[in-house]
Amino acid sequence: MASSESLATSRAWHPRPIVAAHWLTVLVLLSAFALILGRDWVDGEALSHALLVFHRWAGLGIGLLALTRLVLRTRWHLAETATEDPAWQRWIASGTHALLYLLLLTLPVLGWVLSSAQGQTVNLPWGGSLPALMGPDPDLADTLEDWHVKLAWTLAGLIGLHAAAALWHHWVRRDGVLAAMWPPAR
Repeated sequence: MASSESLATSRAWHPRPIVAAHWLTVLVLLSAFALILGRDWVDGEALSHALLVFHRWAGLGIGLLALTRLVLRTRWHLAETATEDPAWQRWIASGTHALLYLLLLTLPVLGWVLSSAQGQTVNLPWGGSLPALMGPDPDLADTLEDWHVKLAWTLAGLIGLHAAAALWHHWVRRDGVLAAMWPPAR
């Protein structure tokens, strides 16, 4: 039978605002991917354009959520969970998190630059629009679109790795890493 001290450490929770921002980011990311991939399945230019507009809004939301999460991380610290992991695993986890944040911040900006290079306006959901960062440049737009797509799939791969590591911690290590970020467990 586990001691009350080991139960306390296995029941470490990340702060609620961090957990909420994490899962909201997941939902908005899934929406962004579904919206842009859904454009291949729809007929009609108007619907395809509407999906692109919603994708852009989701992208802006992702960027704002990433910034919010970084601010939250300065105010609240994560619970100590995988303290028994070897240093190289903690280093890989930290590096993966850094890459995730970098992509969560870079992709929305890249999308904004891409829209500007395509000569398209990024309208804001509450009205108004973002300023164009450059004039139309179709050749640059093609290159930026390639980068945006490649980085988006890189982000998807890192998210898959992140999710697989969380499941490994939960089912193999049984160390509370996933439970600390899982909202229903409270």
